Amino acid sequence: MDEQRCLEWLRLARDDLDAARFLLGMKPRKIEIICYHCQQCAEKSLKSILAFFEDEISRTHDLRTLLKQGCFHFHELDPLAESLAELQPYAVSVRYPYEIEVIEGDEEKAIAAASLVHETCKKVLGL
Repeated sequence: MDEQRCLEWLRLARDDLDAARFLLGMKPRKIEIICYHCQQCAEKSLKSILAFFEDEISRTHDLRTLLKQGCFHFHELDPLAESLAELQPYAVSVRYPYEIEVIEGDEEKAIAAASLVHETCKKVLGL
């Protein structure tokens, strides 16, 4: 088990969540970037589970794949599927014009989903 590596992934995840919350104060709000940081928070939170168990961490943005790998160690992660499905479109598409439409309120939902994923990963790890 590699707690140090796990904690580094969780720190990076928290940095993304902090950035998303900070960006809420921008006028006008940059909804796409906020949602992107929320997806990144969820991705890195799930990768912290893999890091803890010294699993190979693939260079994927697919939250479903990461959830499946994480559930191998903690079935308690399974209820995150809905929140992760909300965040998945923000992995790449939101960074390119005309790929995905975001509307006011999406950023608040994304922050709530990312927060849930981050806190759940910390909880199952006992951190």
